[in-house]
Amino acid sequence: MLNLMLILSIKRLFSCFLFLIFLCASAGHTAETVEEKAAETSMEFESDLIWTAKEIRILRSLSLASLGSVPMSPSNAYANSKKAAKLGRWIFYDKAFSGNGKLSCASCHQPDKYFTDGLPKAHGVNLTGRNTPTIVGSAYSDWFYWDGRRDSLWSQALVPFEAIDEMGGSRLAVVQRVANSRKYRRIYELVFGDIPPMLFDPSLPKNAGPLGNVQVQHNWNSLPKNTQKMINKVFSNIGKSIEAYERTLLPQITQFDRYVEALMNQKQKNVSSLLSDSAIAGVKLFINDEKTQCLRCHNGPMFTNGGFHNTGTGGFSGEYMDFGRVYGLASLTDSEFNCLGPYSDADPDECLGLRFLNQSGDSGMVGAFKTPSLRNVENTAPYFHDGRFNDIFQMINYYNNPPLMAGAEGKHELVAMKLSDEEIVQLISFLQSLSND
Repeated sequence: MLNLMLILSIKRLFSCFLFLIFLCASAGHTAETVEEKAAETSMEFESDLIWTAKEIRILRSLSLASLGSVPMSPSNAYANSKKAAKLGRWIFYDKAFSGNGKLSCASCHQPDKYFTDGLPKAHGVNLTGRNTPTIVGSAYSDWFYWDGRRDSLWSQALVPFEAIDEMGGSRLAVVQRVANSRKYRRIYELVFGDIPPMLFDPSLPKNAGPLGNVQVQHNWNSLPKNTQKMINKVFSNIGKSIEAYERTLLPQITQFDRYVEALMNQKQKNVSSLLSDSAIAGVKLFINDEKTQCLRCHNGPMFTNGGFHNTGTGGFSGEYMDFGRVYGLASLTDSEFNCLGPYSDADPDECLGLRFLNQSGDSGMVGAFKTPSLRNVENTAPYFHDGRFNDIFQMINYYNNPPLMAGAEGKHELVAMKLSDEEIVQLISFLQSLSND
């Protein structure tokens, strides 16, 4: 009996010993977990001191990480073709496609200037009426040109070839440049099929097109309708190859994007070191809709809503009249190269923007221009559709104190921000963080 009690006592002591060992081990693990949780809580607390939950959601929506894949281009069946992109790149940099042999697409869209030209207004064969916008990230747009006169990158790419003030060429000359070049013809036919034999007819005029000078237009109108359609088909395919190339020009991650990424992951203790205090204050101003209203037009990862707004910069009299979107709408619907046109690869149901365009009406479109992206804004001066402002300070100061307008044509959407000098500096610091390293 005594032995049995002794054995039971020993077992109880052993069990207590094991429990103590387990308890100590558990205590060590718990202490480690609490320490880790404390660090996470501290990080969250630090973040909350700077940003509210709503602000963090807005920052995430502005980050390049939210951009997503390049959207489809319904009217261009070759938009993602690497061979088409190769052809498009060749053409983009070839000056032989211009009327004087001295200009290419890259003359205005220069890679070292973020695919702009650094001029107030583009200068082709002659001085044009508008500033050259960047084409980086343009694949995410629905409308093209400052007035939205085209609804695809490929149809936009065709306009400069024939525009008198831009490249000053002709539709037929562009087509024959491709047809008569062994290099171009080979890759063109690999992608789009054979060029019609009719287009090699030596009796065709050298220059012909519906735009251009009187002789060029006369030559075009003298061509049989079937020949015109063949030329248009090849011409449209040339535009589609340029779009395939331009779709590869994508925005790169910036310091602002790194800041937001670190903020979302909460893995870096010194998140704020990725942006200066001035830039962080500028971000807060930018997303404060009551203070600046910037987000109403410049939202999403491309910092543009892609729409058209009247900021009081239209020209309604004098030498440089520009009515903006209202005339762009007319040009868009009249274009044979729009999404619903005969050279589009889209099903009509895929052209919703164009089909329902008229239902939205044109109210407020007089003097309205496309909202540009703010990505790399520091490197894309001058600003606005007419290049009226040379630097970011001038641009922000305009929004800070917009002009008083009168009359139906003088209305605009702007409300004075009334920022202090310090706040303007902060906003500029933030905008500078949107530029590539």
